[in-house]
Amino acid sequence: MQVLRNVLCAMVVTGSLSPAFAADRTSDFFTAHFAKPQGGQPCYGRTYDDTHMKAHPLQRVRRIEIDMDATDANGTANTADRFELGIALMVAKSSEWYGNAAFCKASQTDAKCYIDGDGGLFTLLPAENGGLRLETGDYGIVFEGGQDVVEFSGTDGDDRVFLLKPSREECDAADAYFKVNRP
Repeated sequence: MQVLRNVLCAMVVTGSLSPAFAADRTSDFFTAHFAKPQGGQPCYGRTYDDTHMKAHPLQRVRRIEIDMDATDANGTANTADRFELGIALMVAKSSEWYGNAAFCKASQTDAKCYIDGDGGLFTLLPAENGGLRLETGDYGIVFEGGQDVVEFSGTDGDDRVFLLKPSREECDAADAYFKVNRP
């Protein structure tokens, strides 16, 4: 019985039983990468140049971005426990952006996300220089465009991991495309 009391006391002292402490610990990733950067409206993106694309002939994604507004589509504030991202990409053989919403939950070290409409899963991890590493799930990811559907395997090809940097360029380009091409 004394051992159980000692364990419970240790849990209380370390905050293991405190929901507020747990929330603080799990929000580290969210705070660092989404709540604070760019005034709470962060954008991470990457445009792969011709040299990179030639060196990776199995990669189909030429541009990719993820972005977040302060609130989700329903006007609810984004928090570490549930936040909504925009995710969009462009393949090498097209000038069309493919995009969708992704719904995420952050832990202290990463965020697990799923793309709306059975679009698949991905994980976001910290990367160098304030960037993010996006890793697709084992089943890949899928996007519907205005003309067709693009699907990326979770096991084959070079479209499974993307290193994204803080950037507005890709987000602004995708946003401009969607304003003209989607009602």
